[in-house]
Amino acid sequence: DYNIMQPHRKWKPFQGGFFVIKPSMRVYKKMVDLVREGDFREKKGWGGYVGPFHGSQTIQGLFPYYYEFLKLGHGVELNRCVYNQMSDNPRTKPKDENAPEDSGLCKDAQDECEDCRMRPLDDIVTAHFTICLKPWWCFPNHHKNVRQKLCRKFLHRWFEIRSDLEKSWGRSSFGNGTYQPEHYLGSCSRFGKW
Repeated sequence: DYNIMQPHRKWKPFQGGFFVIKPSMRVYKKMVDLVREGDFREKKGWGGYVGPFHGSQTIQGLFPYYYEFLKLGHGVELNRCVYNQMSDNPRTKPKDENAPEDSGLCKDAQDECEDCRMRPLDDIVTAHFTICLKPWWCFPNHHKNVRQKLCRKFLHRWFEIRSDLEKSWGRSSFGNGTYQPEHYLGSCSRFGKW
């Protein structure tokens, strides 16, 4: 999760909202042993290397400790613009407040970084509603900035899927809500309210 660490940090957290693992009882038992051993150090993280950061005592820290420190080469990072897409800025804020937004460092510590906010919706497999906020908050997104443009598409697609589900249950696919009904398909009464 590049949003909670500075680019210079070697060990980055895994985003706890999405990961894919191949089931293995052997690996599971090793993870259980690591947790039971409890070698999480207050200011240094797992094994004194991975952490501390938000969620570092959880899988967000345990998984990178196992897959990137103890068993290097046993894990693969998926393209975050396709899987668990958050519509986040790939760069840090520039030190000069007058500099353009895209002049900061890449959060993943690479020389070049893809701006996931520019990805076409049809290329995205899963979205993570954290920066874009939860659909049931009925957030009044507008097309004016780059982040909100993709968030608005995520939210509309979520409500389309919900509408299809309602239809499959024999219910109306359009609710009674009057807040941006063309976007929220009648599911929202006002900002912050279903």
